[in-house]
Amino acid sequence: MERVYLGDWLFNAGILGFLKINRNFWDIQSGKLISKDEDILRFGDNYIEFDRKIFEGFSKRFFDYAFNQYGRYENLLKLFEEYIEDLQKLDSEENYKKFKNKYFRNKDIKVENIPIFLSIEIFDRFKKILQGFSLLKKKLNKIPSKNEVKKDSGLLIDSIKKAMDIMENEKGEFWESDVQIYLRRIYGQKSFLNKSMNKDRFKKFYRDFEEPLISNSIKHDKIYKCINCMERQAKKDTIFDTGISKFYGLNPDSINFVWNFKTKLPLCEICEIIYFSYFAGLTPVNKNGKIVFYYVNSDTSVENLLKENLLLENKLTKDISENFIVDFFTELILMAEEEKARYTLQNTVLIELDLNNETMPKIYSFNISREKAEFLRDSKDNLKNISRTFYKIKSDSFSVLTELIEKVLNNSLNYKFLNKITKIYIQNSNNSQYYQTNINTYQLQVINLLIKDFLQKVILGGNEMEITKEDLWKVYFRGQDLAKKLKKSNAENKIQSISYKLLNALRIGDTNQFMDVLIRTYMAYGEEIPSTFVKAISDKNVFYPLGYSFLNGLLGKENKEEVLNNG
Repeated sequence: MERVYLGDWLFNAGILGFLKINRNFWDIQSGKLISKDEDILRFGDNYIEFDRKIFEGFSKRFFDYAFNQYGRYENLLKLFEEYIEDLQKLDSEENYKKFKNKYFRNKDIKVENIPIFLSIEIFDRFKKILQGFSLLKKKLNKIPSKNEVKKDSGLLIDSIKKAMDIMENEKGEFWESDVQIYLRRIYGQKSFLNKSMNKDRFKKFYRDFEEPLISNSIKHDKIYKCINCMERQAKKDTIFDTGISKFYGLNPDSINFVWNFKTKLPLCEICEIIYFSYFAGLTPVNKNGKIVFYYVNSDTSVENLLKENLLLENKLTKDISENFIVDFFTELILMAEEEKARYTLQNTVLIELDLNNETMPKIYSFNISREKAEFLRDSKDNLKNISRTFYKIKSDSFSVLTELIEKVLNNSLNYKFLNKITKIYIQNSNNSQYYQTNINTYQLQVINLLIKDFLQKVILGGNEMEITKEDLWKVYFRGQDLAKKLKKSNAENKIQSISYKLLNALRIGDTNQFMDVLIRTYMAYGEEIPSTFVKAISDKNVFYPLGYSFLNGLLGKENKEEVLNNG
């Protein structure tokens, strides 16, 4: 059995890629990484262990993964099919407006002229695709001219159909070619990626990697051990000049300064194939018109490394937004196991690679301190409670949880955030056309508790406040009691005006104004003001959580049980 330990971020990406390529040997059950055959693959906490039998069929799996990750072949087939369908619908005027929005949104073209312009537009797009797809262009040989297409769009349809037939009938050749084109961008010209290789690429990979790995027939250096694992003897004449070097600070020029003035590095065949699998550990994303790659490095365990990257892959597939990094981290917090959460949050780094640029990768570190990681871990249940809440301002929708996490990460979480959400809640209750939210007052109170704990444990360094969680809930229920009193007195309409006054006092931090509204209201209905508020007069750190607790109770009747039952 060959054992491979977690190491630097690129090697970890290689381990992840190796596992993804060999997906049929493992599964995740109940959140745990399970081997389907422990005689072939085993998992340790910080390593994987495998028999060389795992390399049987590895070449095919490697090529399939790269082919599917590149995705050009399948995407073009779908696009060509779409072109044909649209060209065949030009005889119906009902489709003209749809085509104008689809193809000519930024062009001043009359709807009645769509048939002529659409044929030319698709022709230009098809021709441009062929310019970047030399193998298909060569096999297609000839396409109709633009003037011929103007006269008869059927010629263009026939040409696109012919291209599809060629691709489908000769898929094997496109399979090999696309893998070479795709991986050459990542790894340079190693082995089957060399520009001189224009056929039998798959056989070349098999001979260079799978066959000697299975038979263990690789020639080894007599002197040097592998510089990565420091255990296995180095493979003879291993050239470390691939795309690995672009982002690893190693290339044929600089390498002379780090290893005995040679362009070869002592690396064993096992570590080499792991490094050579790192492409599969990356998640490709179209960002601003170009493909970049994302990868989450976590050195806590192989299981966490895999789960966190699968989570990222799922997040990027579902929704690529400007806030996807915070979205991902938010879900990571909710996913992290209780006992490992602090370590997971402190050791997670997101890496962005632009393979068209030899600059170093972007590193997104959340800079999670021990205190902040512990706060997030201990707040997991409360965070889950608000995980589905959102608010809308006009047509823009925002996740309450994502925004809260973002403010935790940049240390800007405070009561201004709760004030804004509370204001939106009140506006929503008034059926505002500009403000909407699905949050309830119990969840507003949860946010209040989260902010209080964050300020106390992270910002104030753990200093105890002169107010407890129990005090805040007591005041919350006193707010509910006052609301019930007002309703019984047929003064329910006054709740909103009182709430606005209290909210405004909290917004500007005016203790006197808040207490004045509170005293007047209680005196008007013969009630005794909660004694807990005496603590709020002289301490703003107490004033805010107490004030919002009372306001949250006054605004609604929801309690914990109701929220759980409705969740």
